[in-house]
Amino acid sequence: MRPRFSLAVLMTHPTQFDGPLFSRISQAGVIDLTVYYLVTDRIANKVDDELGFSSNWDIPVTDGYRCVPCPQGFLRRLLFLHRECISSHKYDLVIFPGYSTLETSFLALFPHSQILGMRLDSAPIYPEPRWKTWGKRIVLRRFFRRFATFHPVGSLTAGFLESLGVSASRMFRFAYAVDNAYLAERANQFRQDRDRVLRDLGISSATFIVLGVLKFVPRENPMELLKGFYPFHEKFPDSALILVGAGPLQKAMEAHLTESKLAGSVRLVGYAKYSELPKWYAISNVFVHPAIKESWGVSVNEAMACGLPVVISSSVGSSYDLVHDGINGYQYPSGDVQALADCLARIASRPDRGRQLGECSARLIQAWDFDTTMKSLESALHSTQVQIHRGPASAGHIAAPGGVNGGQSH
Repeated sequence: MRPRFSLAVLMTHPTQFDGPLFSRISQAGVIDLTVYYLVTDRIANKVDDELGFSSNWDIPVTDGYRCVPCPQGFLRRLLFLHRECISSHKYDLVIFPGYSTLETSFLALFPHSQILGMRLDSAPIYPEPRWKTWGKRIVLRRFFRRFATFHPVGSLTAGFLESLGVSASRMFRFAYAVDNAYLAERANQFRQDRDRVLRDLGISSATFIVLGVLKFVPRENPMELLKGFYPFHEKFPDSALILVGAGPLQKAMEAHLTESKLAGSVRLVGYAKYSELPKWYAISNVFVHPAIKESWGVSVNEAMACGLPVVISSSVGSSYDLVHDGINGYQYPSGDVQALADCLARIASRPDRGRQLGECSARLIQAWDFDTTMKSLESALHSTQVQIHRGPASAGHIAAPGGVNGGQSH
């Protein structure tokens, strides 16, 4: 089958969730996809600034689709992208990675007739100075006129775009989705070995397991989870906390565990490769994400795909889309450790309730899968072609100020 559309997506580097999505898009054959990596296409070379080492996932993130590494050096990369993505006119749509990448911002401002889209994950839930908010609104309102389509990752970003005058008809969700089927299958395999995994950790099989998968850095806020677990554990002593991750806060966390006398009920199991993550989701009863600044948080997707109820901080962007209070988990006010403990207690007090919440998670996350994203991208591409076929005036309107009129909302 000959592809109906041609699409270029610009990314800084591969990710463990978008890589499999891009492979699925290419396999479907509807979209002829090319992904350009601005910094590197080799994840082993990409050092995580917060961790100090490469994530280096053990799943393929650049296989199964056409990906092109960009030349290094600002000017070389700028000229290369202009030639490949702007002046060549070989793509129906070119999607840029937000508005903070210098090269792509320059490209958007150059005179051109290429149809551009923007994927972004802005979550306007964090305080900032009024002058910054005011200045951003003025600059972005003008800058956004260079784009035909917008691709928010969720409802917070869509609201941000609407506040800047972007109509819903120009938005097509491009979510941070994970491979739900892969994670669910791996979790089911590991679940059969739950008793042994817990026994190796010195935990009984009847223990209620609270799980955190996060970087041990201030932004992801592991100390809040430790502090919230303390009052919960006092009420439910047959409970344990497993933290999967690494980072510079580990020594401080270990010192806190010693001082609070929680060391016997908390396990720091280290950094886990992606194929191993489902093991930790599979043996747990609830997942917690306590970050104080996280525009989305794909670990919430992962936990839900593995059938866990979730307790998520209000500072995590995905909590506004993925968490349905009392249905698949709870959102708690960021910084309120007692509220976190209370949410955990609601789930632990009734084992059957926890299972029901987890089953709802597994159902709800299906609305945030690869197929949904693919249909959204196809709708965006269709909307741009409809405008072009209306004639030169409409096509010029797409590339210049004004953007796409029509299409489907997010």
